Amino acid sequence: MGFMIARIAAVLTLVAAFTLPAYSQSRPTYEQLQKRAAALVPDKQQLRFQEIPWIHDLAEAQKAAQEEKRPIFLWGYGGRARPDNGLEGC
Repeated sequence: MGFMIARIAAVLTLVAAFTLPAYSQSRPTYEQLQKRAAALVPDKQQLRFQEIPWIHDLAEAQKAAQEEKRPIFLWGYGGRARPDNGLEGC
């Protein structure tokens, strides 16, 4: 039993020796955080999908697709718990 406690203590000591230096590092500055965040913000090219003109009426979408000779991308969702769901579980 004493040997087991000694082994656990040794493992905990090793873990503490390797993790404590990570906690002692200084926190990043506000400028460093801003620089990191700026690298994560998508550019205009990556946000082009937001320019898609969504049409909520299927007949209107079919008309526009025929005029522009483009396919229709149908986005549907289901669930009766949503009051704005006109598709009722499709």
